[in-house]
Amino acid sequence: MKKILITLFCVFWALFSYGQLALSQNQQLIEDAVKEGVFIIQRCYQLQDTTAETPVYYGWNNLPYFGETFSLGIRTTDGYYFNNKAYHPWNYDAKFEEYEQSNQFAPIISASRYKMADDSIYKTLPFKDIPITEISTHRFYLAQDSVTFNKKGFSVDFSNGVKKGWLVWLVTDKPLEEKNDQTPTFIIYRSELNFEQGKETYEIKDPATQKAIVGGFYIVPEVNEIGKITFHLSGLMNNENDKWQVVRINSYANTNVIRTQSQDSNLTPIDINSNNSNKNNNNKKNR
Repeated sequence: MKKILITLFCVFWALFSYGQLALSQNQQLIEDAVKEGVFIIQRCYQLQDTTAETPVYYGWNNLPYFGETFSLGIRTTDGYYFNNKAYHPWNYDAKFEEYEQSNQFAPIISASRYKMADDSIYKTLPFKDIPITEISTHRFYLAQDSVTFNKKGFSVDFSNGVKKGWLVWLVTDKPLEEKNDQTPTFIIYRSELNFEQGKETYEIKDPATQKAIVGGFYIVPEVNEIGKITFHLSGLMNNENDKWQVVRINSYANTNVIRTQSQDSNLTPIDINSNNSNKNNNNKKNR
């Protein structure tokens, strides 16, 4: 009897160990398959004095920008998806709240850069004259940029029905605003969602992590043939009222509004002639 118990314990432990290993391998396989499809977006903005006869721009405390944000970009065959944090970075900057009601100053994007997940160097990400489509009101947008990534990225699954996919999160040890050259790590969960006609958002559980969340997305696998699986982008992760949700990619509504905002003693003028060179200052926070 004792031998049987020992044998059963050994079999159980072997199966448990194998299961743990399989989970680890699945995460690594998915990570390797999707990591080239995501990147980090850095957006800086300045305040423009709309009452001045010639353009006058302001940064914050002698910086070449007033504020900046970092967020997730996702490559597709039509361009790339990004969220409102990159489109309206001033809305996520506490310093800007004091300026929001003024009609004198308007926030403008002054620098746009990106880096791939494994890189530490940021490159220019074009944003002027790029068609922007709002796909979820004040949440997500599609930049129809066919040049930067050569139309190489995820295909998008717009269909209804039960999806047996994966929630993919990118996290860093500390917020990218504190150290912008960090390499994000992935957290991947299996999740089944039922996409219904006319329903846009689906609440999900928070990821089990204490790290800073850069963003996330929902992918659905398709077996094309023996040994070949394609992952389709089916949703984008959004945090609303401190709850995470998957936002379906299923409709396009065009809007592009830049709001007018305001000023304070910490505003510092930026020389317009040196403005463009200042924008190229990169990796300011490698602490």
